[in-house]
Amino acid sequence: MSQHASLPGREVHKIVTLAHRCAEADGIGPFNEQTTLALSRPPAPGRTHFVARQEDSDMDVVGYAQVEVSGSTASAELAVDPEHRRRGLGTGLVRSVVDSLGPKVSRLLVWAHGDLDAAAALAGAEGFERDRVLFQLSRGLEGFEWPRAWPDGLPGNWPTGDGPAVRLPEGVSLRPFEVGRDEDEWLRVNSAAFADHPEQGRWTLEDLGDRIAERWFDPEGLLVARDEAGMLGFHWTKVEGGVGEVYVLGVDPRAQGTGLGKALTLVGLAHMAAHGIRQVDLYADESNARAVGLYRSQGFEIVRSDVQWGKPL
Repeated sequence: MSQHASLPGREVHKIVTLAHRCAEADGIGPFNEQTTLALSRPPAPGRTHFVARQEDSDMDVVGYAQVEVSGSTASAELAVDPEHRRRGLGTGLVRSVVDSLGPKVSRLLVWAHGDLDAAAALAGAEGFERDRVLFQLSRGLEGFEWPRAWPDGLPGNWPTGDGPAVRLPEGVSLRPFEVGRDEDEWLRVNSAAFADHPEQGRWTLEDLGDRIAERWFDPEGLLVARDEAGMLGFHWTKVEGGVGEVYVLGVDPRAQGTGLGKALTLVGLAHMAAHGIRQVDLYADESNARAVGLYRSQGFEIVRSDVQWGKPL
């Protein structure tokens, strides 16, 4: 088991291949977006990579873990090649992560995507407990109750139906995100909207830049709401493989309770529908009963659960 502050390109390729093999075997990938992007990032304080190779070989990666430390909490993800499971590699990766953490770290959190039995068994054996559950919800847009009218100035090809007309709060307008102009304002609103979120609220300019550099990024699909005082909210849509996603939707606290969040939800869905998207996914924490209830009322169904396991150190 080797430990690294950063990874060369050839190692990143092997880990991505490992992730693909796990996804084929499990029906779900082992890493979230943050972990995947961090594979090719330069060294950063608190981030460590753990690589397990096939015995007597420096070539084949059969296990990988990544851990990031923020304050007194460490967060990790790991994967073991399907053909090398049930040999103690997963246990070894978890224990290597634990052993690497300094005395100031008091809690370790590990994501397990898909809530698979094998992950639950490993977590239980190593003293972890279920700490958080993230739902993936999905629905088709066929039969969606679209509003009968949109605010003036919005695209004319957005779908309409028999639902209540969408109205923006007084003095608020919508436009696409402008790269090179809106980054700081977006980060401010994102931080305020997700102040209590353990991951989303901590995004940096580097995190935002990484997403903007992704092939799927489309500034037209990042709709921002503004008034004369600045940005009030946004709906960032994502399209990959013909499936749309409510990627991030945030409202500044000064605009909460105005109906802006519901309006932003609808305009993002309409933008995707107007571009031929027929299925939309989104993610919501199980603990956020209000959001889950809202999305369920709009016809979204829970199709997957990701579990974050926690362990005091």
